[in-house]
Amino acid sequence: IGEIIVFFLLFMPDFSLAETQPCEKATDCPKENQAVFSSATEIPRSLRPKVTEVFFLVSHITTIPKGAFAENPQLEKVEFINSNISSIELGAFEGLKNLKNIEVSGSKLTSLPVGVFNDLSNMEELVLKSNKLQRLDKGLFEGLKKLRHLLLNLNEIKLIEDETFDGLDNLLMLHLGKNNLSAVSTHWFSNLNKLEAFRLYENQLTTIPEDLFQNLPNLKEISLHGNQIEEFPPNLFPHKNKLTKLLLDNNLVTTFPEGYFVGFPQLKTLTLKNNRLKSLPPVLFGEMPKLTELSLQQNNLSSLPKGVFGPLKKIRKLDLSKNKFVTLSPEYFEGPEKLTELNLQNNMIESLDEDLFEKLQSLATLKLAHNNLQTLPGDIFDPLGKLRKLDLSNNPWLCDCNLKDFHSWVTGNAAKLTSPPLWKSSYGLCERQRPEDFEFSEVLLEIRKQSYNLSQHP
Repeated sequence: IGEIIVFFLLFMPDFSLAETQPCEKATDCPKENQAVFSSATEIPRSLRPKVTEVFFLVSHITTIPKGAFAENPQLEKVEFINSNISSIELGAFEGLKNLKNIEVSGSKLTSLPVGVFNDLSNMEELVLKSNKLQRLDKGLFEGLKKLRHLLLNLNEIKLIEDETFDGLDNLLMLHLGKNNLSAVSTHWFSNLNKLEAFRLYENQLTTIPEDLFQNLPNLKEISLHGNQIEEFPPNLFPHKNKLTKLLLDNNLVTTFPEGYFVGFPQLKTLTLKNNRLKSLPPVLFGEMPKLTELSLQQNNLSSLPKGVFGPLKKIRKLDLSKNKFVTLSPEYFEGPEKLTELNLQNNMIESLDEDLFEKLQSLATLKLAHNNLQTLPGDIFDPLGKLRKLDLSNNPWLCDCNLKDFHSWVTGNAAKLTSPPLWKSSYGLCERQRPEDFEFSEVLLEIRKQSYNLSQHP
């Protein structure tokens, strides 16, 4: 009997192996209603009756001709991904009354004829990304009353005619990111009343019309990052109540008007990094109960107004790295007392006030690397009972007797500040021995041996 059992186990199919090798993409394991063609040279005239979704992957098809799918009226989704398509003829999708999704991406397509999407009244998503489209003409999207998502990102669009998007009454997302737009007109978007996500990032915009969002009361996301905008108009965001994401980073902004970010009760994400901010007004932020992170990284800030972050009671992470701070005042941090992470690295900080962290007792991560710190008070981090990660690397520490108290703090706290390591520089605090081996008198002797210049002796 034992031999029979062994034989059965040897020849039993390995169902567990099949279950542990899932498909990476849906098109790798097509369902009964899907047809997938790789490296196709032409579009098949007829498909199986049950096929409602067809995918052409890395095809050699150059044209989608008129009536390409005339014998397959059941189709609901048609996708051409990474193809050689350079033209789509009028009538290419005629007869597809049930069509809900079209994608043509990664192609050589430079233009689209007006009327190519006519009679597709059930369309919900149109993806035309990563092509070479240069302009959008009035009437191109006419009749797409049910369209919800329109993705035109990663093209070369320079021109959009007025009224091009008129009639898209149910559009929720418009993606125009990563194109070549140098200007935008309010008239382009004035009738998109239901729009929730508006993406214009990484174009060549230098200005924004103040009334651009006037007729867009339902916006939840505005992405304007990665342009060359020097100033955001005072009343650019008239409908603030629903906004959850506002991306303004990587522009050329030098300042914001007083109270610019007051009245955003739903905002969860606000990015202001990599601008040219030199100063902030005394009142910049209002209460944002859902905002937990704020980055002002890579600006030109050298000081901050007293309590500028005060209204941001829920903020947990604050990034002020890559600015021009030489000193820091405790007044800067009045208000956001629940901060758990503060990034101050890559500034020019020379000293820290003894009471700088008195009101930041929730800090768990503090980054002060790449500054100009030479010494620190021995008790400066005592208020930070929850501190677990501290980076003070790449500072020009002056290894004299003024550092003795701080060394004592290092010795007493090294065990709990080991992940990540307290010292990331090659040789630790005084460049000759690591802190875990640090005996102050021994270091002084070692420094003398190396002819370092001490300003004081114990």
